[in-house]
Amino acid sequence: MSILKITDVKALNLANTTQTIVQVYTDEDIIGIGHCDTSPYVRFIIEGELKPMLIGKDPLETEALWTMMYRNSAWNGLRGIIIHGMAAIDMALWDIKGQKLKQPVWKLLGGKYRDKVIPYASLTPLSFKPYDLAKRAAECRDMGFRAVKFGWGDFGRISVDEDVRLVKTIRKAVGDDMKIIIDAGRPWECTPSRVIKTAKKIEKYNVFFLEEPLNPDDIDGFVEVKANVDLPISTGETMSTIQEYRALIERRAVDILQPDPSRVGITQWKIIAKMAEAANMMCIPHDWSTGINIMAQIHLVASIPNGEYIEYMRPRPGREKSVEADLIDRILEEPFELKNGYFEVPNKPGLGIELNEKILNKYAV
Repeated sequence: MSILKITDVKALNLANTTQTIVQVYTDEDIIGIGHCDTSPYVRFIIEGELKPMLIGKDPLETEALWTMMYRNSAWNGLRGIIIHGMAAIDMALWDIKGQKLKQPVWKLLGGKYRDKVIPYASLTPLSFKPYDLAKRAAECRDMGFRAVKFGWGDFGRISVDEDVRLVKTIRKAVGDDMKIIIDAGRPWECTPSRVIKTAKKIEKYNVFFLEEPLNPDDIDGFVEVKANVDLPISTGETMSTIQEYRALIERRAVDILQPDPSRVGITQWKIIAKMAEAANMMCIPHDWSTGINIMAQIHLVASIPNGEYIEYMRPRPGREKSVEADLIDRILEEPFELKNGYFEVPNKPGLGIELNEKILNKYAV
């Protein structure tokens, strides 16, 4: 087998969003596609700092290239935007590896535990305005979703009684069989005691898990909450390194980890999931970005035993033709298809995606 070489790395910001698409080029005309959800300034990091490290390197050496970028970027702080840029490149490298070896990414990650994954409909805001909460929840049930998440909005920001009223309304609307998830959106004013009080009162509505009820830096607070409630607690969407997740795991601070592939990369994500598995914790990826990241979620979740759900953002009523909907549902040539509440795991080489050039050109800057 000939040795591939990286010949170019290009980053493309998408207008009026936090999304950046990365394309890694090779000397065999295999192009890998990746993506990150972060500040648009990541483009300058990708093309100005990371690209020179990669030119001429073998893109199949994914773990070695990750370590090289990480060690050579120490002056950038090893957190946040620099890691997000690495994550987008890493995603593209795995896409190249699969195309070159003619294997789907899930197989290169060690094989699959399932042929289909469960997307939960991810919605905002969690309030009775600007649209009817019960109606929206019931719509997702009728569309065939097996789980729904409402987030941010009023939850944790008005009163415990209001939190309970919101959750009660959702449960009544969807019935007993559908899983419901509540994303508190890390309300900065919330304290562990307030979260504990709320969690105890909404437990009876069979909430699947409560996401980000505290500032993500407050690990002691998460430990306190988890020790005092039966409702599963999750966090992790803002974190970017194995070291950050290791602290959550070692402290048993939460029940579910939520690394975002567009912020940690495929290489790190799989390691984090294995660490979570060893600690008997679930791993459910975060996403609020593009169809590229949704496909990365599918491959990753298929390859682990300790998770079967992915996040699938659904636009608000009246925004079905919005930029968010374009980037989730139309950025890829082949749309996602919900079948009996599942997405099937693809078998095409790499991530198995092709960009919709019309949508890409519409937002490219």
